[in-house]
Amino acid sequence: MDRKNVIITILAILLLVSISASYCAYQQQYGSASGTAGDGGALACSDASPRIGSATATIVAVQSESSTGDIGQVQVEIREGSGKVLVDTNPFVEPDTQYSVREAVEVAADFTQATISDKDIIISFEIEGTMIGGPSAGTATTVALIAALEGKNVRQDVAITGTIEEGGVIGAVGSVFEKAVAAEEHGITLFLVPAGEEKVVYYEQHFDGRMPFGFRFKRVYYTPKEIDLSEYFQGKMEVKGVSTISDAVEYMIA
Repeated sequence: MDRKNVIITILAILLLVSISASYCAYQQQYGSASGTAGDGGALACSDASPRIGSATATIVAVQSESSTGDIGQVQVEIREGSGKVLVDTNPFVEPDTQYSVREAVEVAADFTQATISDKDIIISFEIEGTMIGGPSAGTATTVALIAALEGKNVRQDVAITGTIEEGGVIGAVGSVFEKAVAAEEHGITLFLVPAGEEKVVYYEQHFDGRMPFGFRFKRVYYTPKEIDLSEYFQGKMEVKGVSTISDAVEYMIA
């Protein structure tokens, strides 16, 4: 084999090694979140980081186009690593949601007293639509993280809405009534809301038809109506207010 062919062979081998290493790194960091990890990935990358724990919690969101509630899930996977926090961006995750994830990780680590500097945390959202926005899934994400770190399970018949703040405080959110309706329609038996939001103001739609001078006019207007969610869903779904992550964990983690 002449010198030229030797050089080409060496370069080809180096290229294959580089591609293989890059693929394995991708599998370790993003494979689970993007849905590409599997038996094939495990065979191709025998040194893939071992999974330490995982958990799933129910989230409730509101579709911006229709202003109706919808149910989804936040999935947490923890692997041996170097302290990375990876967020799946399909559907697209807005910056405030990503910030909320960071806060959730800090609160979960403080709550469990777990060391996360030697772990990689992969978080993905599954919900209909093209975008996840707002911090209202922060508490659900924190609960799933705590369950994954402690090797426990999250109750799937319980849903929660609320931001997560420093120190594990659960903050207020909007569209609680629409979210509660969606939760009840999807079989949730216990819906947790930020303390004080068990009663909400809902704007009820009304129509007024008039026929002055032979013309028909249709006027749409809204009137505020206070709803006690516990009474509204009585016999179908229980609604409770929670103030801290400790309260949420008590109800949600089995």
